[in-house]
Amino acid sequence: LLSDNQPDYDWDPSHNLILRYTYPDFMPKGIITRLIVVMHQYIDQEKDVWKSGVILTKDNTKAEVIEYYGKREIKIRVTGRDKRGLLTIVAHELDKINHSYKRLKCSKLIPCNCHKCKDSQSPHSYPFETLLKFIEDQQDTIQCQTSYEMVNVLSLLGDIIDLNKLVSNDPQDSNQSIQFKGDIQKLVLLLSQHGNISGDYSEIMANINDKSQNINISDNATVTNSFAGAFNLGEISGTVANTINQLPSFEPEPDKKQLKELLSQLQSAVLAEDLDDEDKAEALEQIEAIASGLTNSEDGAVKKVVKKAMKILMGTAAALSPTANMVTICKDLPGLISKIF
Repeated sequence: LLSDNQPDYDWDPSHNLILRYTYPDFMPKGIITRLIVVMHQYIDQEKDVWKSGVILTKDNTKAEVIEYYGKREIKIRVTGRDKRGLLTIVAHELDKINHSYKRLKCSKLIPCNCHKCKDSQSPHSYPFETLLKFIEDQQDTIQCQTSYEMVNVLSLLGDIIDLNKLVSNDPQDSNQSIQFKGDIQKLVLLLSQHGNISGDYSEIMANINDKSQNINISDNATVTNSFAGAFNLGEISGTVANTINQLPSFEPEPDKKQLKELLSQLQSAVLAEDLDDEDKAEALEQIEAIASGLTNSEDGAVKKVVKKAMKILMGTAAALSPTANMVTICKDLPGLISKIF
């Protein structure tokens, strides 16, 4: 199982890129676990992963991602050669996880890059939505509340997003090869409206009403998030079902095929059981963690995540009536997990 303790490791604190996610009302359990599963290919060593955090490595660049559950915060620090590139990957995966909770309130905090904050481990931060509002209102600068310097808004966004892929002086450049989702989609929309970028963004406009993006555009093009509650079980269940359905058939591997079928049954059972919504959401997250690990069952970090997920599911089942459908299905879970992982 994953260790409770953060391991000792060397970290260069100079010139880090730092990004924080805060959850003002409610932080679902299992966000970091889901991130570990989807980014397992960037985990170099087993010691680089623990219950509340992970070190990810790519192209001589490292990202430290730590969940502070008591503070309802996830903090990312990146050091190395391609800091912005790795940060973009990590943030994209976290955004997808956060968006799977349809009504989850989450704020992405962008660090200040003024002379006083630039190399600080605790820089002043700006909510991503605030920076979008400044772009919408055509305000080029914003004041740092630590140094009181005026800082260029696009330079703040440029630290975490490669704006060179968006900004174009060539009217013929349509940027059609770039796919935009979620927060980046909102940024591209605003930049294109105010002439910061050029190109054909009709596909973005066509997708604005896609409920999965959680964006509303009013008549005056104000961008708002329509979050109102903690989470939506239907949304989470749909994500789990999609993960299971995208798995291969595992015809040559009968144990994996059986586990895939069991997870599908377990998903339905969880929704039908007499559990509160938070427990159901957590159980569904564990099912997704196991399903995501099926295609990487030899990976040491994935094995730890899957076994932790199984332990949580067995604990949830133990609190139910012995005749509950979830209890019956879970009886086969430990044996299959031990064979595969």
